[in-house]
Amino acid sequence: MKRLDDKNLRFILFYLLVIVGLTLSYAAIFVELMKIIEERRVSFTTAIYWVIQTMTTVGYGDIELTTDFLRAFSIVVQLTGILMLFGMFIPFVIVPMVEERLKNLIEDFPRVAPEELKDHIIICGYNPMVASLITELQSEKHPFIVVDPIRESIEYLVSHKIPCIWGDPTKREVLIDARIEHARKLLANMDDETNASIVLLASSFPNIEIIAIVEDVKNSKYLAYAGADRVISPKQIYGTQMGMRATGPLVNEVLESVEFFKNLRIVELPIFPGSMLIGKSLREAEVRFRTGVHVVGIWNRGELTLGPSADEIIQENSVLLCVGTMEQLSRLRALTTGGFKK
Repeated sequence: MKRLDDKNLRFILFYLLVIVGLTLSYAAIFVELMKIIEERRVSFTTAIYWVIQTMTTVGYGDIELTTDFLRAFSIVVQLTGILMLFGMFIPFVIVPMVEERLKNLIEDFPRVAPEELKDHIIICGYNPMVASLITELQSEKHPFIVVDPIRESIEYLVSHKIPCIWGDPTKREVLIDARIEHARKLLANMDDETNASIVLLASSFPNIEIIAIVEDVKNSKYLAYAGADRVISPKQIYGTQMGMRATGPLVNEVLESVEFFKNLRIVELPIFPGSMLIGKSLREAEVRFRTGVHVVGIWNRGELTLGPSADEIIQENSVLLCVGTMEQLSRLRALTTGGFKK
């Protein structure tokens, strides 16, 4: 790396010497041409001023050339400036410096989990739902690590001091680097095709519970065949909850919940008529403050929004996708069914 930096420095010095040499040479030629051809005298400082503005294609127009020969010379100076900037400086100086910077950033990305990490959750893929789950895991002090192949995601996680490693979770060595042999659970949270590869690979390791998030309900059975212990489909849970709402009696228990880690669960809770939450934004509802539950998504009119904004309005037909403990979720259920008062 140091050798590359030295190479760049030598090139920059060479480039500056060439620029200075060309500027002085063109200025001297310009002084003579103005004196001989246009019969005008200009100072050397004025000549340097003209050369710089011509090479940089600024062209203020305060020095007017009246002969074709001087105009042709001006074109040569302009082309030289363009060549030096776009043909040499950008590709041979700017681009290598940017590439070196990106390389340094990538080299700084964590690739191996700490040796002391054990009994943890491996989360494959980062998105808004996982972001909320991570918040809960941190508050409950559950060990976890995120594995993601996308550079931007890892940059974000590293900057926010969230445990992570950069790599493709469909590769065996990456899961080993995530200490899968010491992990308790693995959450596959990428697209269905990638999840199938992750699940199939993870199932070859003993004593690991595999949870897969499925986008298309039809793919649930394939993920189960691949080795997933549990397959979670937000759409399927949504349908079940809406069916219970339409035909079943109200119950006090939180149903259709999925346990992620010990008592930490994810559940979808429909908003029933009479709920105090109807018509309020998530900010106004203060769900987190009142119950401790983190709302990671919201169904409105059959469409799921992950990581909803604080201005998202809770409607009578909304369904909240939430992460929390059973006690916290039970408190929220009281709010969604109208059994909780301000």
